Amino acid sequence: MPPVALIGGLAVNLRLSTAADAHRVTQDVDVVVEDTAPHAIEILAEDAEAVGTDTVVTEGVTIQVIETHPISAAELGELTDGDRLFVLAHRWALETATTVTVSTTGDAPQASIPVAVAAGLVATKSHAAGYPRQARRATKHGGDLYDVFRLVEVFDTRGELRDQIKSAPADLGGLVSDVVDAEILSDPGRAVRQMQSASSTVLDAQRVVDVMEPFVASLR
Repeated sequence: MPPVALIGGLAVNLRLSTAADAHRVTQDVDVVVEDTAPHAIEILAEDAEAVGTDTVVTEGVTIQVIETHPISAAELGELTDGDRLFVLAHRWALETATTVTVSTTGDAPQASIPVAVAAGLVATKSHAAGYPRQARRATKHGGDLYDVFRLVEVFDTRGELRDQIKSAPADLGGLVSDVVDAEILSDPGRAVRQMQSASSTVLDAQRVVDVMEPFVASLR
């Protein structure tokens, strides 16, 4: 396999596994990989039950594969905000991923896998929350917002997560703050209603504002 890192809901669950409250359920696996030959999708397809353009199904589990490669400032300048956030966030998530050792309560052996760090997940999830396709907005938007909120709430208690995002390439921090401002802070009540579908506990709009306002302000 080329360089690869786990992102998406499963990665968020792993990063939040040290928090007091259990996080939400997820049903698929998302990875970001280096765009190089042989391509990851080709390698995974060897043992897959079904193969799509960017997905494989193996042992009943759907794996979405997002390829990434270095991109120049000139190329970034030609992209829209949404595309620029997608490219920057996923590339940075791959480059900053760290190894996590995962174990289960069953008999399965431990596995050590590269997982995007919390800051990288906030960046990728900000794209999912800010620029979703219509189907995703209808089904996963609340979960994406909740992921961003919980990652910031748990990992930015002293501003460390926002400092990491501010150190990211190009204008990634500004793009993330624009999404959080538009999708959460512009109407906290609406955002909380959307997040509630993914939360096992009752959320309070003021709690969300208290967490996200200083985060956004620092990224501006």
